[in-house]
Amino acid sequence: MNPATAPTSDPSPARNAYIDTLRGWSIFGVVSIHFAGSFVTTDTFAWSPSFYLGLFLNQAFIFAVPLFVFLSGLLAGRSRKQQSLGEYYGGRFRRIVYPYLLVSLLSFFYLNHYPEWKAAEDKLAWLLGRLFYTGVEPTLYFIPLIILLYVAQPFLKALPGWLGRAAPAVGADRFATGLTALLLLVHLALGWLCYTGRLDYYRWGRPDPLFWLFYFFAGLHFRSLATTLGSIPYRTLWKIALAIATAAMAWNLIQHTDRSVVGEHFERNNLDLAYVRPEILVYDLAVVLALACGLQLGWSPRAGTASFLGQYTLEIYLWHILVLYYTAWRYQDCIEACRRLPELIVLICLTAALAIAWTHAGWERFKAYVVSHRVALVPAP
Repeated sequence: MNPATAPTSDPSPARNAYIDTLRGWSIFGVVSIHFAGSFVTTDTFAWSPSFYLGLFLNQAFIFAVPLFVFLSGLLAGRSRKQQSLGEYYGGRFRRIVYPYLLVSLLSFFYLNHYPEWKAAEDKLAWLLGRLFYTGVEPTLYFIPLIILLYVAQPFLKALPGWLGRAAPAVGADRFATGLTALLLLVHLALGWLCYTGRLDYYRWGRPDPLFWLFYFFAGLHFRSLATTLGSIPYRTLWKIALAIATAAMAWNLIQHTDRSVVGEHFERNNLDLAYVRPEILVYDLAVVLALACGLQLGWSPRAGTASFLGQYTLEIYLWHILVLYYTAWRYQDCIEACRRLPELIVLICLTAALAIAWTHAGWERFKAYVVSHRVALVPAP
């Protein structure tokens, strides 16, 4: 018996520690939004220490999804891998759709969505709408959203080039910049229409790809945007963006801790309109702009816990609700402990994210070990 040779492949490009760190903080933020937010949206905890910590985490990390969408476009735009459309879509399907369907199936039965489906008049429409638009579990809306953006990505990536060839005097980079500006206006218009109630936020806001297309397109054509903008002072720009973000979040938190505005039991809050409130629209845009400046400034933090989590964002996003439900939410003693010692909220969020990342990392290493140590039987000479 001879050891089987592992298949050779082109070496993978080195990971960008800054991007991984951003992704890691963002996925920790997503877990915090969902778990810490549960101490905000019920008057059981109103004005308690756990309420204030939950409100801060829930709102401060609200940039996570916009940043994820931007970074998804950025990484797609940086890819130089040559592959056919069939290979591209097949790879995305295997990477995202299979695990998404598995988590959706488990959520359907174990997070109490089966009774809702049974009560629906059109069960097929309910199921298709949840799977391909809003998510079986509402927090899963990001997955069909990103799948739809990935489906459109080859067209979106090529569009400025097509327009540039049709009008060489303008050029692809300027077309990319102009389309980005147009999509920003669409993003702001949809946000305002949802905020004022003229459009349904749960249809045209949170889950709709058109609402998020600006961030994805800006990431996809980030190099073109940087080329068009030229040598602007990025160090000054990120400071201005950070100041705007800080002011927007301060105003947001002041409003949501004013009992004359939100009510004595927090019953008049508008947190459900998460991404379309004007102060949050400004905050998200400013945070993403500030962090994008870091790309141009060449920021390169040391690898650490955040960059480790950043390598497993999909897995953490998919599994964190089930993990939190079966390790924390369903146990009243755990909730009471968090109420008495709010710091446990942060610890639980971090532990859940790390447990999922460690599990997946261990599984990957196990598969690599099996592949590298497999043996093949060969006939004797």
